[in-house]
Amino acid sequence: MFKPQAVSKNAQVGVIAPASPVRKEFMELGKNELVCQGLDVRFAKNVYEKGRYTAGSPMQRLEDLVTLWDDSKIEAVFCARGGYGSMELLPFLNVDHLSKCPKVFVGSSDVTAIHSLLSATGVVSFYGPMVAQKIARSAYDASCLLRLIQSPEPFGLISPVGTEWLHCGVGEGKLMGGCLSILASLIGTPFLPDFKDAILFLEDTFVKPYQIDRMLTQFRLSGKFDCVRGIVFGQMLGCEQHPEQGYTLQEMLREWTSQMGVPVLYGLPAGHTNLDALTLPLGIRARLDEAGLTLLEGAVC
Repeated sequence: MFKPQAVSKNAQVGVIAPASPVRKEFMELGKNELVCQGLDVRFAKNVYEKGRYTAGSPMQRLEDLVTLWDDSKIEAVFCARGGYGSMELLPFLNVDHLSKCPKVFVGSSDVTAIHSLLSATGVVSFYGPMVAQKIARSAYDASCLLRLIQSPEPFGLISPVGTEWLHCGVGEGKLMGGCLSILASLIGTPFLPDFKDAILFLEDTFVKPYQIDRMLTQFRLSGKFDCVRGIVFGQMLGCEQHPEQGYTLQEMLREWTSQMGVPVLYGLPAGHTNLDALTLPLGIRARLDEAGLTLLEGAVC
């Protein structure tokens, strides 16, 4: 496991757009919010580029990521938004280089693709709010984000009020995961990490229950769920067939996971959420028990 250095107060942080194009007004709102949190913000060179449906070409987006990662003055790299495009960068990223000089990396949704590569390499990263989205709207838990990236001390219990148990139990392992549909698209590639002994966080938005069932079944058939120690689902906003479908998503997920024999928690507000988004450090040890999800170690050094 490779932990990045803690972000100092008044640190300079960089912002990239590894997926879909961004709007300047939202970027400025996000920048102002980070400045209010004591950070000095620098946008990458190609951040406002536009391709067909991505923020510039793969090489432009790759250049921004590598340039900021290699810049010793930049203590953290934040992503602007999700959408689509992060997966295109995976074949060109030098995993040995990334692990030799790990840096705080924050993003969610489509950015799951990059988190997966980092997790497979052993680099701790942060599934958290993005600059032109949650941060721009101040719809994130700022104290959670800053504490995780600035302090090497274990965070402790992170499960808020509002989560519910689908299956009780105890499990401990490395926290991994992200957006379910992105993870499912990586099955069969070398960029999906091994989930053996993992506490797996899964979330998505506006996918129907049968589509969630199909993706989970794909994981099961591929053997990726064989040694998972616990599952934490996000809020899964908009994930219903129609308002009168006759069952809840929780009921479907409870039945689907009933044969796994591991604790399953539902409703953690990270990623796509209508609450203030939490930040989850992927790659550190975590525990699921009657108290909820507890982060057992610090994510930075």
